[in-house]
Amino acid sequence: MMINYRAVPCTVVYFAVNGLDACVTEAIRELLLKAANVTQSTLKSSNDVDDRGATSALATALYDHITAASNVDVAASVARFLDRLFAAVYLQGAVVPPGTVDCVASVRRQRHGGGSARAQPFSSVDRSLGEDVSRSVDVARVFLDALRVADVVSRSLESVDFGHQCSRALTRLRYCAACGDVTVLVPTLPPPCRQFCANVARGCLVHLVAGQAGRRWEHFIDTVSHFAAFGIRGRTDLENVLSDLPTLLSDEVTRLQADIHNYHSEVRYQRSSPTWF
Repeated sequence: MMINYRAVPCTVVYFAVNGLDACVTEAIRELLLKAANVTQSTLKSSNDVDDRGATSALATALYDHITAASNVDVAASVARFLDRLFAAVYLQGAVVPPGTVDCVASVRRQRHGGGSARAQPFSSVDRSLGEDVSRSVDVARVFLDALRVADVVSRSLESVDFGHQCSRALTRLRYCAACGDVTVLVPTLPPPCRQFCANVARGCLVHLVAGQAGRRWEHFIDTVSHFAAFGIRGRTDLENVLSDLPTLLSDEVTRLQADIHNYHSEVRYQRSSPTWF
């Protein structure tokens, strides 16, 4: 998903720093919710597996991380999701207490973290899935944070007293043909004078650049420049990563179902523990 920021008109940029962060936050929430629903439906229809809320719990954790609502260890959340999915496959829809689910999930967790030479459930995708999800949600978090910073800076500029001369100069820029998108309709109109824009910035905005607003704005510009140069695509694109989940997990569950008998002895051993119920 390559975003060409240079093609965004001035009016869109103004909107972007005055509320687009809320729109992006909602879009991310809907994206995660849709991915969870599709994944659950695919596992049910293709594998006859009820994930017992594992996918929804992962989606909530990822949303909290992206929006900075809480401190979330993304890698641990993905590992916990795979533990719970293993338990859901093994239990095959049986009605059991939550402690039983945790007990069965611990079998995968022990194989995964204990250095066992035995095959681990979901081992073929465990590492790559964790890395892809972690990378893509981190990119989404940085981008959303940049929009929030820009929103704060733009709102702080609304109360700045620029004085009579600066107000006149800024007004001339405000009604510039290019910034009003007139050049889209009348491409023969000349672009704004670059030197005039630079002079206004140096004369009227230099004191802002030296302050906290300037430092925050530079953070926003650096982030946007990074995305403009490299884009949000491939395994850094959250939408791309999430769209692969249903088929990826369904294929892994199919392989696990064929080998599920290999885990009976370990589950029976865990069952003898008082924590089984």
